[in-house]
Formats: sequence, structure tokens, C-alpha cells
Amino acid sequence: MTRTFDYEACLLGLVNDDLDPNSQMNVWLSSSENHQWNPSQKTPATAWEAEVDKLMRAQASTLDQRKRKEYFDKVQEIAWEQEPFIYLVNKNALSAVSPHLLNAHPVVLRPQVYWNIDQLALTSTNKSEVATGR
Repeated sequence: MTRTFDYEACLLGLVNDDLDPNSQMNVWLSSSENHQWNPSQKTPATAWEAEVDKLMRAQASTLDQRKRKEYFDKVQEIAWEQEPFIYLVNKNALSAVSPHLLNAHPVVLRPQVYWNIDQLALTSTNKSEVATGR
């Protein structure tokens, strides 16, 4: 895939645990190394790739969180319309939580269980205390 670019489709395991779009620049920018569609571009091959480049650079260069979200929302809209990726698999995030652990609300992003560690609490093993929340 990265040497001959002789492929029509490939199955990749791109992983992104960061919510900040800047960590994805190596995929979205048309000139970057991990840009899988129209690879090895000196300039964007399509108008929509040029727009994605512009939006990704714009979100990376502002501190205004609302503007950054607006720019990346547009990138995601373009990706939905153009389909450079077809997402086939969503990784499961399975968590086992003891009934004695209160306020556990597992999420997909890491750490799945301990993201709200300041709110977690343990109960005793006495079932009546667990049932009453004491």
C-alpha cells in the first residue's frame, strides 16, 4: 500500500484515542504520509481534498473552540459525502465492574472505567448497605 500504491481498497486499523483533530492531520492532509486516497500528492487531487486541507489548517490555527469544532464538523461532513473511508469495524470496549463500585459509567474512550475516578466509591459487602446506598 505504501510503496506501489497499487490497490483499489485496503483494510486498515487506524486508531485515534484523542478527541483533538490535530492528532489526525497525518491522515486528513492531502500531502501527508498516511493519506490513503490519492496518495503522494504535492497538491490536492480534488476540490474537496483542497477544502479538507484548508479546514484542517484553519482548525489547527485558532484557539476558539467553537470555530475549531465548526471547521472539523465540516471536514466530517465532507468525509461523509465523499466516502474516502468506509468504516467497517468499531472496536468493543468491554468493562467489568463490581456491584460494589458506585458511580461507574464506562465509556468508549480510554480509560473506559476510570475517566471519572474522582466520583468512584466503594461500598461494603453487606447487601443491605448496597441496596440502601449506605
